[in-house]
Amino acid sequence: MKKVVLAGLLLSSSSVWAQSCPVSVPNDIHVNDGKVSVYEAGKPKLVIDENNNVFIDGKKLDLNAMQQQAVAAYSNGVQKFLPQMAGMADTGMALASDVMDQVSKSLGSEESFAKVQTLIKQYGEQAKAKFYNEKGEFVMPANTFENMDTQWQTEFEQAMKQLSVESMAGLFSALSNEMKNGEINLTEMQSKFSELKTNISEQVQKHSKEMAAQSNQLCTSVEGLAKEENQLQQLIPQLKDIKMFEQ
Repeated sequence: MKKVVLAGLLLSSSSVWAQSCPVSVPNDIHVNDGKVSVYEAGKPKLVIDENNNVFIDGKKLDLNAMQQQAVAAYSNGVQKFLPQMAGMADTGMALASDVMDQVSKSLGSEESFAKVQTLIKQYGEQAKAKFYNEKGEFVMPANTFENMDTQWQTEFEQAMKQLSVESMAGLFSALSNEMKNGEINLTEMQSKFSELKTNISEQVQKHSKEMAAQSNQLCTSVEGLAKEENQLQQLIPQLKDIKMFEQ
Protein backbone atom coordinates (compact mmCIF):
# COMPACT_ATOMS: atom_id res chain seq x y z
CA MET A 1 0.00 0.00 0.00
CA LYS A 2 3.01 2.23 0.50
CA LYS A 3 3.21 2.49 -3.29
CA VAL A 4 -0.07 4.40 -3.25
CA VAL A 5 1.58 6.97 -1.08
CA LEU A 6 4.69 7.04 -3.25
CA ALA A 7 2.36 7.90 -6.10
CA GLY A 8 1.80 11.21 -4.37
CA LEU A 9 5.53 11.84 -4.37
CA LEU A 10 5.87 10.84 -8.01
CA LEU A 11 2.78 12.65 -9.17
CA SER A 12 2.72 15.91 -7.26
CA SER A 13 6.26 16.62 -6.12
CA SER A 14 8.28 18.91 -8.36
CA SER A 15 11.59 17.82 -6.86
CA VAL A 16 12.14 15.29 -9.64
CA TRP A 17 11.87 18.10 -12.18
CA ALA A 18 14.18 20.27 -10.10
CA GLN A 19 16.88 17.62 -10.15
CA SER A 20 16.68 17.00 -13.89
CA CYS A 21 16.12 20.52 -15.27
CA PRO A 22 19.38 22.53 -15.36
CA VAL A 23 17.82 25.97 -14.81
CA SER A 24 18.06 28.12 -11.68
CA VAL A 25 16.00 31.13 -10.64
CA PRO A 26 18.20 33.82 -9.00
CA ASN A 27 15.34 36.27 -8.27
CA ASP A 28 11.64 36.16 -7.43
CA ILE A 29 9.49 36.27 -10.58
CA HIS A 30 5.91 37.57 -10.33
CA VAL A 31 3.29 36.92 -13.01
CA ASN A 32 -0.12 38.59 -12.78
CA ASP A 33 -2.68 40.19 -15.11
CA GLY A 34 -0.41 40.23 -18.15
CA LYS A 35 2.51 41.65 -16.19
CA VAL A 36 5.88 40.02 -15.46
CA SER A 37 8.12 41.38 -12.71
CA VAL A 38 11.55 40.46 -11.37
CA TYR A 39 11.99 41.33 -7.70
CA GLU A 40 15.18 42.15 -5.83
CA ALA A 41 15.17 42.71 -2.06
CA GLY A 42 11.37 42.55 -2.02
CA LYS A 43 10.91 45.27 -4.64
CA PRO A 44 10.23 45.12 -8.41
CA LYS A 45 13.53 45.69 -10.20
CA LEU A 46 12.30 44.86 -13.71
CA VAL A 47 8.69 45.12 -14.89
CA ILE A 48 7.22 44.15 -18.25
CA ASP A 49 3.67 45.48 -18.22
CA GLU A 50 0.59 44.24 -20.06
CA ASN A 51 1.49 46.44 -23.04
CA ASN A 52 5.06 45.06 -23.13
CA ASN A 53 6.59 48.27 -21.89
CA VAL A 54 9.78 47.64 -19.91
CA PHE A 55 10.63 49.44 -16.66
CA ILE A 56 13.84 49.21 -14.64
CA ASP A 57 13.59 50.72 -11.15
CA GLY A 58 10.40 52.41 -12.30
CA LYS A 59 11.99 54.07 -15.32
CA LYS A 60 10.61 53.17 -18.74
CA LEU A 61 13.04 52.04 -21.41
CA ASP A 62 12.79 53.53 -24.87
CA LEU A 63 12.52 50.49 -27.15
CA ASN A 64 12.41 50.18 -30.91
CA ALA A 65 9.93 47.96 -32.74
CA MET A 66 12.26 44.96 -32.90
CA GLN A 67 13.03 45.17 -29.19
CA GLN A 68 9.35 45.44 -28.26
CA GLN A 69 8.49 42.46 -30.42
CA ALA A 70 11.17 40.40 -28.66
CA VAL A 71 9.92 41.55 -25.25
CA ALA A 72 6.35 40.59 -26.15
CA ALA A 73 7.36 37.09 -27.23
CA TYR A 74 9.45 36.57 -24.12
CA SER A 75 6.79 37.89 -21.74
CA ASN A 76 4.14 35.68 -23.33
CA GLY A 77 6.37 32.64 -22.86
CA VAL A 78 7.02 33.42 -19.20
CA GLN A 79 3.29 33.90 -18.55
CA LYS A 80 2.44 30.68 -20.35
CA PHE A 81 4.99 28.28 -18.92
CA LEU A 82 5.91 29.33 -15.37
CA PRO A 83 2.39 28.99 -13.90
CA GLN A 84 2.39 25.41 -15.18
CA MET A 85 4.66 24.64 -12.21
CA ALA A 86 1.72 25.23 -9.90
CA GLY A 87 -0.56 23.42 -12.34
CA MET A 88 1.50 20.27 -11.88
CA ALA A 89 0.39 20.17 -8.24
CA ASP A 90 -3.23 20.11 -9.43
CA THR A 91 -2.48 17.35 -11.91
CA GLY A 92 -0.60 15.31 -9.35
CA MET A 93 -3.35 15.71 -6.80
CA ALA A 94 -6.00 14.63 -9.31
CA LEU A 95 -4.05 11.56 -10.40
CA ALA A 96 -3.22 10.47 -6.85
CA SER A 97 -6.85 10.98 -5.88
CA ASP A 98 -7.95 8.92 -8.87
CA VAL A 99 -5.77 6.00 -7.78
CA MET A 100 -7.23 6.09 -4.27
CA ASP A 101 -10.74 6.41 -5.67
CA GLN A 102 -10.29 3.27 -7.74
CA VAL A 103 -8.97 1.39 -4.71
CA SER A 104 -11.84 2.47 -2.47
CA LYS A 105 -14.47 1.62 -5.09
CA SER A 106 -12.94 -1.78 -5.77
CA LEU A 107 -13.36 -2.52 -2.05
CA GLY A 108 -16.78 -0.92 -1.85
CA SER A 109 -15.59 1.16 1.07
CA GLU A 110 -15.10 4.77 0.05
CA GLU A 111 -15.59 5.96 3.62
CA SER A 112 -12.47 4.04 4.72
CA PHE A 113 -10.34 6.25 2.48
CA ALA A 114 -12.11 9.57 3.07
CA LYS A 115 -9.31 10.86 5.30
CA VAL A 116 -6.69 9.87 2.73
CA GLN A 117 -8.55 11.76 0.01
CA THR A 118 -8.77 14.79 2.29
CA LEU A 119 -5.02 14.64 2.96
CA ILE A 120 -4.20 14.32 -0.75
CA LYS A 121 -6.28 17.42 -1.46
CA GLN A 122 -4.74 19.27 1.48
CA TYR A 123 -1.16 18.53 0.47
CA GLY A 124 -1.86 19.29 -3.18
CA GLU A 125 -3.26 22.68 -2.23
CA GLN A 126 -0.27 23.36 0.03
CA ALA A 127 2.12 22.56 -2.82
CA LYS A 128 0.23 24.87 -5.17
CA ALA A 129 0.09 27.63 -2.54
CA LYS A 130 3.89 27.80 -2.52
CA PHE A 131 3.59 29.53 -5.90
CA TYR A 132 1.00 32.18 -4.99
CA ASN A 133 1.17 35.18 -2.67
CA GLU A 134 -1.60 36.79 -0.63
CA LYS A 135 -2.53 38.98 -3.63
CA GLY A 136 -3.17 35.94 -5.80
CA GLU A 137 -0.10 36.60 -7.94
CA PHE A 138 1.88 33.67 -9.25
CA VAL A 139 5.37 33.86 -7.76
CA MET A 140 8.34 31.74 -8.74
CA PRO A 141 10.51 32.18 -5.64
CA ALA A 142 14.25 32.72 -5.97
CA ASN A 143 16.22 29.49 -5.58
CA THR A 144 13.03 27.50 -6.09
CA PHE A 145 14.73 24.31 -7.18
CA GLU A 146 17.43 24.41 -4.52
CA ASN A 147 14.67 24.72 -1.89
CA MET A 148 12.79 21.83 -3.47
CA ASP A 149 15.79 19.62 -2.85
CA THR A 150 16.00 20.63 0.81
CA GLN A 151 13.16 22.30 2.71
CA TRP A 152 10.31 21.36 0.35
CA GLN A 153 11.53 17.78 0.07
CA THR A 154 11.58 17.44 3.87
CA GLU A 155 8.05 18.80 4.13
CA PHE A 156 6.84 16.43 1.44
CA GLU A 157 8.47 13.40 3.04
CA GLN A 158 6.66 14.20 6.29
CA ALA A 159 3.39 14.44 4.39
CA MET A 160 4.09 11.12 2.70
CA LYS A 161 4.61 9.42 6.06
CA GLN A 162 1.22 10.61 7.26
CA LEU A 163 -0.42 9.54 4.02
CA SER A 164 1.24 6.15 4.31
CA VAL A 165 -0.22 5.56 7.76
CA GLU A 166 -3.70 6.70 6.74
CA SER A 167 -3.64 4.71 3.48
CA MET A 168 -2.68 1.52 5.27
CA ALA A 169 -5.31 2.15 7.94
CA GLY A 170 -7.95 2.66 5.25
CA LEU A 171 -7.01 -0.51 3.43
CA PHE A 172 -7.05 -2.71 6.52
CA SER A 173 -10.29 -1.13 7.70
CA ALA A 174 -11.98 -1.98 4.40
CA LEU A 175 -10.61 -5.54 4.30
CA SER A 176 -11.38 -6.13 7.98
CA ASN A 177 -14.98 -5.11 7.42
CA GLU A 178 -15.22 -7.67 4.62
CA MET A 179 -13.86 -10.35 6.96
CA LYS A 180 -16.26 -9.38 9.74
CA ASN A 181 -19.15 -9.61 7.34
CA GLY A 182 -18.01 -13.06 6.28
CA GLU A 183 -17.35 -11.95 2.70
CA ILE A 184 -13.72 -13.13 2.74
CA ASN A 185 -11.43 -15.23 4.93
CA LEU A 186 -7.82 -14.50 5.88
CA THR A 187 -6.38 -16.27 2.83
CA GLU A 188 -8.72 -14.40 0.52
CA MET A 189 -7.85 -11.14 2.24
CA GLN A 190 -4.15 -11.74 1.63
CA SER A 191 -4.87 -12.57 -2.00
CA LYS A 192 -6.98 -9.46 -2.45
CA PHE A 193 -4.30 -7.36 -0.80
CA SER A 194 -1.73 -8.73 -3.26
CA GLU A 195 -4.02 -8.03 -6.23
CA LEU A 196 -4.57 -4.48 -5.04
CA LYS A 197 -0.83 -3.89 -4.71
CA THR A 198 -0.31 -5.09 -8.29
CA ASN A 199 -3.13 -2.92 -9.61
CA ILE A 200 -1.90 0.10 -7.70
CA SER A 201 1.66 -0.43 -8.94
CA GLU A 202 0.41 -0.46 -12.53
CA GLN A 203 -1.64 2.70 -11.98
CA VAL A 204 1.31 4.48 -10.36
CA GLN A 205 3.63 3.51 -13.19
CA LYS A 206 1.16 4.77 -15.78
CA HIS A 207 0.55 8.10 -14.05
CA SER A 208 4.23 8.56 -13.24
CA LYS A 209 5.05 8.33 -16.94
CA GLU A 210 2.40 10.94 -17.67
CA MET A 211 3.85 13.31 -15.09
CA ALA A 212 7.42 12.65 -16.22
CA ALA A 213 6.45 13.54 -19.78
CA GLN A 214 4.76 16.73 -18.58
CA SER A 215 7.79 17.62 -16.46
CA ASN A 216 10.19 17.06 -19.34
CA GLN A 217 8.08 19.18 -21.65
CA LEU A 218 7.92 21.99 -19.10
CA CYS A 219 11.66 21.78 -18.52
CA THR A 220 12.30 22.08 -22.25
CA SER A 221 10.05 25.14 -22.37
CA VAL A 222 11.83 26.83 -19.46
CA GLU A 223 15.24 26.05 -20.95
CA GLY A 224 13.94 27.72 -24.10
CA LEU A 225 12.97 30.78 -22.04
CA ALA A 226 16.48 30.93 -20.57
CA LYS A 227 17.99 30.93 -24.05
CA GLU A 228 15.45 33.48 -25.22
CA GLU A 229 16.38 35.67 -22.25
CA ASN A 230 20.02 35.63 -23.35
CA GLN A 231 18.98 36.74 -26.82
CA LEU A 232 16.78 39.46 -25.33
CA GLN A 233 19.72 40.75 -23.31
CA GLN A 234 21.74 41.02 -26.49
CA LEU A 235 18.99 43.18 -27.98
CA ILE A 236 18.48 45.18 -24.79
CA PRO A 237 21.81 45.44 -22.91
CA GLN A 238 20.16 47.17 -19.92
CA LEU A 239 18.62 43.80 -18.99
CA LYS A 240 21.91 41.91 -18.63
CA ASP A 241 22.22 42.44 -14.88
CA ILE A 242 18.61 41.46 -14.12
CA LYS A 243 18.24 37.75 -14.69
CA MET A 244 15.17 35.58 -14.51
CA PHE A 245 17.00 32.35 -15.28
CA GLU A 246 20.52 30.96 -15.20
CA GLN A 247 21.83 27.79 -16.81
